[in-house]
Amino acid sequence: MIEIYRKTWISGFVIGIGFAVFCIIFYFIGYSSFMENGDVLVINGSIALFSIGTGFRFKNVHRKLVNEKIDMPVRTLDLGDLDELILKRIPSLLFKMYNVDSDGNPLFVIEPSKGRLSRWLTFFELFEKGFIIPVHYGILDINGQPLATITIRSNIKRDELTLKEPDGTVIASYVQQHWKAKLKNQGVLYHADGSVWRELKAKAIAGDIDVKDGEGRMAARYRFGIFPYAMRPVFQSTAHHEHVQFGTHISSDEKLAYIMVFFLWLKG
Repeated sequence: MIEIYRKTWISGFVIGIGFAVFCIIFYFIGYSSFMENGDVLVINGSIALFSIGTGFRFKNVHRKLVNEKIDMPVRTLDLGDLDELILKRIPSLLFKMYNVDSDGNPLFVIEPSKGRLSRWLTFFELFEKGFIIPVHYGILDINGQPLATITIRSNIKRDELTLKEPDGTVIASYVQQHWKAKLKNQGVLYHADGSVWRELKAKAIAGDIDVKDGEGRMAARYRFGIFPYAMRPVFQSTAHHEHVQFGTHISSDEKLAYIMVFFLWLKG
């Protein structure tokens, strides 16, 4: 979370200063009168003030957390011990998302795979979900070691996701029909051999999800707006948090499969 707050306050200042400079230039070049085009100054000036204010707010939060930080050794992620997801998007030119633990420490990152042209297309929101051109995302531990890759293909009818091991072996795939998921996220998760693994469906428009295995045990659970660590200082500066709870009995491959699905649903 410290890195997320750092980039948030930097982004706030950059955006705010950019809009402020635009307002100054517009005032001397394009401004006629308040009644004619003064709304341009009001709107862009408000964005500048809001962004700079956000920058100051998160800079203070970042400084406070840095001063309170206790250095922890960087450890290799063991998927077997991963029991929850707390996904946080980080301000960046290219898409980047961290999963953090209950203390805000990063565990792994999801970002466009390096060495692929589609990586640079994620600068445009339209292509983040692989519209027309498939996009590849890497799941990397905090040391930069690959855990898996996600390939997303999207068209006007459906989203198709494929999860692979670092060596290219397919672990699972997920298909979501757009017309079925228009109001509530839903789709089918498949094994590598094409057999159905799980059918996933949100319980309500808000997005509450319970995924159960063949024996009725809870494999994954998501509740919109419910976050068990909301009162911890590291999370108090942001109002909304995404939290997914895993069942204690599921395998590492199944956890990776749910990471793939919830990444699609919660990436925003």
